[in-house]
Amino acid sequence: MDEQIRQALADEILSQLNNLSALNPGSKEQQTAVENVTKLYRLGLEDVKVDTDYDERVRRMEMDEQHEQNELDKQAREEQFKKDQLAEQIKDRYFKLGIGVAEIVLPLIFYATWMKRGFKFEETGTYTSITFRGLFNRFRPTKK
Repeated sequence: MDEQIRQALADEILSQLNNLSALNPGSKEQQTAVENVTKLYRLGLEDVKVDTDYDERVRRMEMDEQHEQNELDKQAREEQFKKDQLAEQIKDRYFKLGIGVAEIVLPLIFYATWMKRGFKFEETGTYTSITFRGLFNRFRPTKK
């Protein structure tokens, strides 16, 4: 309710209470006046209750909106974390794949280079060099 209406209601209740003392106790007029004051007072209480309920609903709606926003923010953070984690896993997979390929390819290149040099050196068809013979026996593209 508007403040002017509330003030007018409070003034009317006070005026009715002051008029009660002038009436004869137990008379019909006093009972009617008491009922009127009671109705006015209940009206004031209902007004306060309506305002309180309205404020509570507004506060609850704000809290619900804040809760929803917090949930959305939490979801967004979780999704971003999962995306970052997935990107990190993809990088890790490619890195491990690169290392695996390097573990296979680099020894093969090394063996091929030394074999080519050894065969070029040993063009006669025999392994005359003890060094090349020893290296050739150790060149295996498998893990020990």
